[in-house]
Amino acid sequence: MEKKDYLKDFMAKLQSLDRSKDKVTIFKDFLTLCTCSLAQPIYRSEKLEQRYLETVKQYTKEQAEEFSKLLALLVMALEEKYQDFLGEVHMSLNLSSKANGRYFTPYPVCKFMAEINFFEVENSGKLQDKELITLSEPCCGSGAMIIAFAETMRKHNFNYQNQLYVEAIDINALCFMMTYIQLSLLGIPAKVVLGDTLSLKFQQVLYTPFYFLSGIEERLEQQKEFNNLELSSKVFNQQLTLFNF
Repeated sequence: MEKKDYLKDFMAKLQSLDRSKDKVTIFKDFLTLCTCSLAQPIYRSEKLEQRYLETVKQYTKEQAEEFSKLLALLVMALEEKYQDFLGEVHMSLNLSSKANGRYFTPYPVCKFMAEINFFEVENSGKLQDKELITLSEPCCGSGAMIIAFAETMRKHNFNYQNQLYVEAIDINALCFMMTYIQLSLLGIPAKVVLGDTLSLKFQQVLYTPFYFLSGIEERLEQQKEFNNLELSSKVFNQQLTLFNF
């Protein structure tokens, strides 16, 4: 059976969906509709609902139905293998350039870096002591580094849906949505932030569905309390050694 080229099919559908609009505009609208659709069951937000309606009303009913087919292609691509599918679409649309400062790391490189990072974490002994792994990505792009780390965890028999918490930040709205969508579909518990890591100015925050489904919030609080106790114990022990003649 011939292997399906999901990226080729996705790009072709972008091209044919509405020929009065360019592919970049349609892709942006696709990201908006997907983000709202994935977040709305959790948030029940009037703003998300309004944003969805304002976007979809620009298309006919038939065209709007084509967006669900684009989403189906994305889901099937991610089910086939771990990859940065939306990042590939982004690159195919020539949205990465020197002018806008966005260059996405190829996924094989992300996998290599994830293996190195996981090796360091595993050999540190922290995985035996801590049930939850936390990962911070201050310039997340489309989430490729995070996806690669999740794939690496699974390869080493760790369940990232229950043992990983991610905080991902990007200053670009497209990157914010791409990361939120892909992490949501892969079931990665995450806090995705639209904002500037350097200035600490943030505009929007969305938590992926698995953040709530996996009970990460409570476990983070427990880990924080444990770390505080551990730190207090270390300080206390260090103070004792000062007087240990």
